[in-house]
Amino acid sequence: MRLHRLTLQAFGPFAGTHTVDFDALTADGLFLLHGDTGAGKSTLFTAICFALYGEPPVDRELMLRSHHASDNLLTQVTLDATVAGRRLLIDRVPQQKRPKRNGTGDTLQKAETRLSRWTADSLGQGHWEPSSKSHQEAGKEIKDLLGMSRTQFCQVVLLPQNEFTKFLYAAAPQRRELLGKLFHTDRYAFIERWLNDHSRTVQKSRDAARDEVLHLASRIHQAAGPSLKSQHDAPTPDEPHTLTRPALTWARDLTQASQADAVKTHNDAETARKNQLAHQELENDTRELHQRQTAHAAARAHLDRLNEQTPTTSRSCPGAVNRPVARSNWPPCCTQSPPPAPTTPTPKTLNATPAPGCCPNTRRFRPTTSPRPDSSCATTSPY
Repeated sequence: MRLHRLTLQAFGPFAGTHTVDFDALTADGLFLLHGDTGAGKSTLFTAICFALYGEPPVDRELMLRSHHASDNLLTQVTLDATVAGRRLLIDRVPQQKRPKRNGTGDTLQKAETRLSRWTADSLGQGHWEPSSKSHQEAGKEIKDLLGMSRTQFCQVVLLPQNEFTKFLYAAAPQRRELLGKLFHTDRYAFIERWLNDHSRTVQKSRDAARDEVLHLASRIHQAAGPSLKSQHDAPTPDEPHTLTRPALTWARDLTQASQADAVKTHNDAETARKNQLAHQELENDTRELHQRQTAHAAARAHLDRLNEQTPTTSRSCPGAVNRPVARSNWPPCCTQSPPPAPTTPTPKTLNATPAPGCCPNTRRFRPTTSPRPDSSCATTSPY
């Protein structure tokens, strides 16, 4: 904010109309306002605060009208200032008593506020354009442009007597709010809030990543078992630095060890498969040999039983070999089925002619009463 001109009329100790040209005072930089006690130094600051906010700095019930002013002269303050890049003309008349225009006696003059803006027309000529006549609208617009309330303005920009001590002893939150509005530290407050929020977000992400790493490490421990070993230490929650790159190195080392163990296991499995095939072939050969030996033993036992069932005689024919003959090696005449038994049980003498190839003295059947065979020939028959 920059002040250009202040006009006081019947205000405080100033009975007439007085104007302060701040542009002329600030032409050389800083200026000093001094004078005797009661000369009206504080009244200038009171007039500035009243023009901006419609109220005096400290006591709102302060009598603003000068006791030395004539009855026909209204108390009025006009301030020409540039606020936030906008040049404004603020004209305020406080509530006061004035003589009636018609008749005798006094009447109550209501408070008035007129706000104007300096604008330029199409020809580039500037003029004051009325903006508002409402106390609320004018007060809100000025407060928004200044960025602080009347109390904050009096604590920072305009320090009445004994008010600076209150500012120094004010609570930290109050001073922080006031100084923040004065120096526009809201951007830094926004950055601080963003950093705090981002810090909490990063902390949550870090905790989630730490839990995930520990969970994966536990699963790797369970999958690896006691057989797989690593040259590096496993990550632990007590040592946060092991949860980053050392954890990755440990996992890679276990992965390489597991791959080598998998290759060795595959080779052992292939060798075991080949041995299994060889043992299966040997088992098949052994089973086949056992079956053959069993069949041979059964055949040999059957042959022995047949030999035991084959009868022999003690007599022998000249030139005949006295040895048992297997039934399968008998001549066809000896292997034929016997004829049916005769219906008459009268014994007969069998004088049938032997079949060709049979021994002349061989009898196919042994009747109940058979003639004595020739003594010169042995009888060999299975019956």
